[in-house]
Amino acid sequence: MISMDKKQQILHYYRVERLSLREISRRVALDRKTVRRIVRGYEAALLEDPETEIEDYLSSVPRYTGSVRPARVLTEEVVKEIERWIKENERRLGNGMRKQCLKKKDIYRELVAKGLNVSYPTVCRYIREKKKGTKPFGNRDVYLRIRHEPGEECQFDWGEVKLFIDGKQETLMMAVFAFPFSKGRFAYLFHRQDTLAFMESHRNFFREVNGVPRCMVYDNMRVAVVFDNREKRPTEALMRLSTFYRFSFRFYNARAGWEKGDVERSVDYVRKRTFTTCVDFGCMEEAQQWLTKTCILINDEQCSPLDIGKADRMTEELDALQAYPGEFGCFEMAEYKVDKQSTICLKNNRYSVPEKLAGENVIVRLYSEKIVIYNRKHQRVATHRRSYAQREWVVDINHYIDTLMKKTAALEYTEAFHQMPESMQVIYNRYFKKDGREFLQLVRYVRDNNVAYETVLEAADLLRQRGLKVFTADYFKVAIQAITVGDEPFRDDQKTDAFIEIEAGSEDILAQLERVMEKRKSTRSINRQ
Repeated sequence: MISMDKKQQILHYYRVERLSLREISRRVALDRKTVRRIVRGYEAALLEDPETEIEDYLSSVPRYTGSVRPARVLTEEVVKEIERWIKENERRLGNGMRKQCLKKKDIYRELVAKGLNVSYPTVCRYIREKKKGTKPFGNRDVYLRIRHEPGEECQFDWGEVKLFIDGKQETLMMAVFAFPFSKGRFAYLFHRQDTLAFMESHRNFFREVNGVPRCMVYDNMRVAVVFDNREKRPTEALMRLSTFYRFSFRFYNARAGWEKGDVERSVDYVRKRTFTTCVDFGCMEEAQQWLTKTCILINDEQCSPLDIGKADRMTEELDALQAYPGEFGCFEMAEYKVDKQSTICLKNNRYSVPEKLAGENVIVRLYSEKIVIYNRKHQRVATHRRSYAQREWVVDINHYIDTLMKKTAALEYTEAFHQMPESMQVIYNRYFKKDGREFLQLVRYVRDNNVAYETVLEAADLLRQRGLKVFTADYFKVAIQAITVGDEPFRDDQKTDAFIEIEAGSEDILAQLERVMEKRKSTRSINRQ
């Protein structure tokens, strides 16, 4: 490329010294065609406007049309990976997951994460050519930057997320909190965008940051604002939250999305960073753990000049928050009557309670993701996950043990059996297929002693390793006690006389079990002889 000095020198020889193009070409060591192009450009500017065009031409940098060359880094592997994400975006569009499609920068981030050497402009150029056209820009408004103080304000909004939970596609709601000062982001998943989820999201957020901002900002969401004669007033849930946590609140103007730009961008940014590369989860808790992990990464990362000093701003933000007052009760209470099937009907779904409470009234605490049931003495008798389906039965086999002991033949056909944890179904099918009564005794022991179901599987492995062929509930109890006592950590100063007595008792139980097994083996050998 010809420099500005070389261009000025050519025009000086032509205008001042009146040299020929051949002589100028010889002196500046350039091709005569190049010199001719510069001189003709000067003469054209002189004819068009002697006052302004000449000055613009003399100060303009020479431009060249670059040759179209194939990208050297756009290898077959890179193209294959980009095409994979383009097809994935098409699949998500077909499933109604438009907001979770990967943008160009997201695809570029995934390519870099896989160790592929490619530039962001190359990725953009390839995708642009695939789309064959870009959207025209319309008129743009001008917005003013607002100054925020640390700990002063936090913005809240909802975002929709479509995920595959245990192979089934579900639409979940993501509650997002954004600090305008530090750009800190926190998010939580719920099944519904209702009042309980609204309150629980605030409780989870304040507990996580261990503080409360002085002002919360909302748009015109129904869980936060009520329109009364075209005037806004807060809902009862928002008033309860603001009174307990001692924060003020304000609402955005209608159809004015630019007023909440921080949280609007945060919802989209968190959704893109979290649920674009990964949309399949075993359960909702696993999805929430992935979301929390990503938010921590977002709040800690410094991948651009705008993120420089972000950690210091986050620390300053959290230190400026108001004191955290403690837990807030986010539930609704109601009274229900237990029917003959030992269940209560709540929002078209049925939940089991212990069979001894049939015909009585119970008190229910309804949370966003669970329900807790209490008897008349305010003792907790049951806890269930909350179902958002229609006419679903959520039952626990532990609530029907006495009834099933009388009707063991019907065990395998009951809803309670099929809703047991998979590990307990495996125990039944392997060891108690022909003796339901023994299995129910084991279930009762597991319930009364609060034994983990994984421990029951370990006990089965222990019994099988010791050569046991016939399994009973008593054998499982002994093995479970041995595993539980063996896993209990004790320090030397805790090994009192009582501890030694328990340890000796456990060893005696194992010894008795081994003697029983040896006796059974010797009996079998005698019978064979």
